[in-house]
Amino acid sequence: MQQPHRESLDATIGRIKRNSIMLPDFQRKFVWTEEEKQKKLVASVLTKLPVGSILLLRSQNVQDYSCKQLGSKETISGSNLPSDPVEFLLDGQQRMTVLSNVFSDVIFQLTPSPKDLIAPTALRRRFFLLLPKYNTHCADHFGVKSLDFPLQNPDSDEPIFLTQDILQFIEILPFHPTKDDGKCYNPYSRPLRTMLQQLIGFCTKADDPWMRVPLFLLVENEQLSLNHTTLASILQAIAEDVQRAKQYELKELFSESHFDKAKEFIVSNLTANVYREYFDENSFQKSVDEIFQLFKEAIHTQGTAWSNKMYSYLRSCVSEINLSQISLNESQRARAIDIYENLNRGGVSLDIFDLIMARVAQVTQEPFYKRLEKNIYVGTNYPQSLIRSTLVKKSFQSLRQRQQYHASEAVECFSSEKNEFPKVYLDSFLNVLALICYKDEYRDNNGFSVEHLKRQKKLELTAQQINNCCEQCCTAIDRACFFFQVRCGIRNIKEINYTLMVPIVAYILAADDCFFCTHNEDIFNLLESWYWASIFSGAYDKDQNQVMIHDLNCLIENVRDFMAGNIPDIRWIQDRRDRVLSVDGFSDCDFLLLRDAASDGFPKSVISSTICQFFLAEGYEDLCMDRQSAPVQLTVFSEYARSLQIHHVIPLGSATIQESTKKLREDKKCYLNSPLNLMYITDNSNQAISSKSLAEYTQIIPISAGLSQVCFSRVDTITFTSTDGERQELLRDRYNALNTKIRKTINDLLPVQNP
Repeated sequence: MQQPHRESLDATIGRIKRNSIMLPDFQRKFVWTEEEKQKKLVASVLTKLPVGSILLLRSQNVQDYSCKQLGSKETISGSNLPSDPVEFLLDGQQRMTVLSNVFSDVIFQLTPSPKDLIAPTALRRRFFLLLPKYNTHCADHFGVKSLDFPLQNPDSDEPIFLTQDILQFIEILPFHPTKDDGKCYNPYSRPLRTMLQQLIGFCTKADDPWMRVPLFLLVENEQLSLNHTTLASILQAIAEDVQRAKQYELKELFSESHFDKAKEFIVSNLTANVYREYFDENSFQKSVDEIFQLFKEAIHTQGTAWSNKMYSYLRSCVSEINLSQISLNESQRARAIDIYENLNRGGVSLDIFDLIMARVAQVTQEPFYKRLEKNIYVGTNYPQSLIRSTLVKKSFQSLRQRQQYHASEAVECFSSEKNEFPKVYLDSFLNVLALICYKDEYRDNNGFSVEHLKRQKKLELTAQQINNCCEQCCTAIDRACFFFQVRCGIRNIKEINYTLMVPIVAYILAADDCFFCTHNEDIFNLLESWYWASIFSGAYDKDQNQVMIHDLNCLIENVRDFMAGNIPDIRWIQDRRDRVLSVDGFSDCDFLLLRDAASDGFPKSVISSTICQFFLAEGYEDLCMDRQSAPVQLTVFSEYARSLQIHHVIPLGSATIQESTKKLREDKKCYLNSPLNLMYITDNSNQAISSKSLAEYTQIIPISAGLSQVCFSRVDTITFTSTDGERQELLRDRYNALNTKIRKTINDLLPVQNP
């Protein structure tokens, strides 16, 4: 059994500085960004409690993996790689990044350009231990107010306080590389020597109730070797601040002729050893000036002892505390992945994607995340003939003229601001990867099964399979994103209500002979009919994995029929069409009108969002004109698409809409919150309507052609005096019109069957 060994925290940080420990690119992104989480880890170190373990993989060749320095988002190029053997940090990136950033300057030394930080906001922080000034009333765990450190052997004794006791005394001060030049703790704003000189005054400011100990000085800066000297000077300055306060208080007692109180003050403020060294009974026979001088010397000695013990204690927190390490040699890579998984079991579950990246790194040095990001912007030559709606096609052509279009980018499969992929994209990638890699088993078993999408099957994929299929998977998802935009009204991949639909569409469109063939419009029509029929019939409301596999196998067979020139058997989609908006307790009319609200039966958000998306997929006119009094056509590609808001067509109240919305919007039982009362409108329309009274609003509604396009055929009946019954009848009319329109759309999309 692999046994961990132990190494001091500062020694581990030292190896990170020397590039003896590197971060392989398949490691997950830095996620411990919350201040509270970082504080708790810091508190554990300052109370000498265990801080977890790390897993290292030794390698004689640093080029075994594409890698980066801890805290940096940039991969190191071959010419800058260390020549000596290294250890790759497989597990423990989060805690080691925080610990290195808090207790040293290593992160900023390794990333001299702040834009290279892996998480700039989370790492541009300095951590300080707050110590109360003499007259500040609060807990004093380190004995600074008495200048009597509570531990006899601070470098080896364990404290009596716990993490929760000192958590409130850990201060985080953020800095900006350019805007905060006046902050002396900003490592990017001034030479290190200057910064260290200014720190002493900053940490003992006269107008502050707190004194500060900079924790980033605890590990020596090898470039300058002044950290420990500066830390000792700051602690000495803190002790001197307390000494001056005590001296001032004693002088006040003497000036007011309170000799007995002065004597009591001296006895109570000196430790027994220091008192015996400087005072005896004869000492108080001397003059006031002589007694004061004795106290001044004694409290200085006591202050020096306190600062020395405080220094020893803080240094022991990083030099004596041991970080548990499991280090394996390069021949144990497979075992390293198993240990990696077991280390995470019981805590944060290990992401399969991390393991997949770990495996593919054995056959390629290109960072897998970077590879995916690059593929997001590659795109496909999308045939415009696949866009069914005339309005959508027109806005798509306009978009293409203004900018280059990539479907995956358009639906935000990658956030450049957060430097991350949404979970739905990574999950879809893994599912598509498994389906493509196991397509031979599809042939052998006459279909896919749920097993093909389970974790174990994904972990059985070889590095070569993952490497070879990466681009094909990205292209397949990109084509699926195009489909969801142009046919389903999806603006963002997170809006896809059932994420298991993504790998279905992606797998169907993965092959070029499906996407660019003469039957591609037939295939898109088939997919769209399946999509609307499945959602509005509630097919995915339960047992999604089983339904997904069933649908995938059926669609594969249907597409094969198309390719062979045969009419596919689409009775399974027709069956769902017949259940559109008629499933009890999911999409029937009474349920959507909130007739079951009394029993806490509320429509799911999937119905509300899909109704809005259904009309956006066709395109329609906004409620109000634009600022040039021209009609605004709404589609997923219009300039307003990103900022569209869900609007209640029949207003939520009888006063101004803005006043009524706040209270009634949260009332789930109000029938006006029905999915049947919703549509997308622009912010411009929302602003124009929200400032109107109900009477004024009802005059605007009939003018808009958009309402009839979204199945509000009798909208002119809404008046200030309309009753609830009349309004419910209007929503019931919309239900009937919507039901008819969805079923007709599905019928029009389905291939004509033989009589």
